[in-house]
Amino acid sequence: MAARQTRPAGEADAIHRRHVVSALVVDRPGTLNRVSGLLRARSFNIESLTVGTTHEPGHSRMTIAIRGDDGHLRQVLAQLERLIEVLDVTDLTGRPHLELELVLVELTPPRGTADKRELEGVLASAGGEILTRDASVWRARLTAAPDAINRALEALRSHGLRRLVRAGAVAMAADSSSDIENGATPE
Repeated sequence: MAARQTRPAGEADAIHRRHVVSALVVDRPGTLNRVSGLLRARSFNIESLTVGTTHEPGHSRMTIAIRGDDGHLRQVLAQLERLIEVLDVTDLTGRPHLELELVLVELTPPRGTADKRELEGVLASAGGEILTRDASVWRARLTAAPDAINRALEALRSHGLRRLVRAGAVAMAADSSSDIENGATPE
């Protein structure tokens, strides 16, 4: 088997794929604008960008799901690391990680017991739960990995999917090495 050749940062490999990047940033005005502007300038298609506070005051964690080739990703990672507000950047794409997404859906109520059971099965496949039920509309929550969400949404189209709101992916490394690097003690 031939060894994979490493390309320099910025050299395109022409294969566009989904990448998941986690960035620990200083929580202050303008940080999100600078990060999203950097991604926009590199013509990456941002699939989702989610930001939330961490256990450390003054720090936030960004999870960025983007589509692009590996060469441009390397360039973006290098440039993210140079931003003064960015404390740590990790490409989670090729390593074990946990990734979840939250989706709220609005559905036409099922027309019978068999439809109801089938709908509940689709929701359960994506960590779903019915939140409200009335005669004209049902609302539900899905919480699962993006692939499971996509499969469930496709199945829900035949069950009267009316509307959806997708919050975006959140992700963290599944190995303990990233926790140790960031100062946490292993359990």
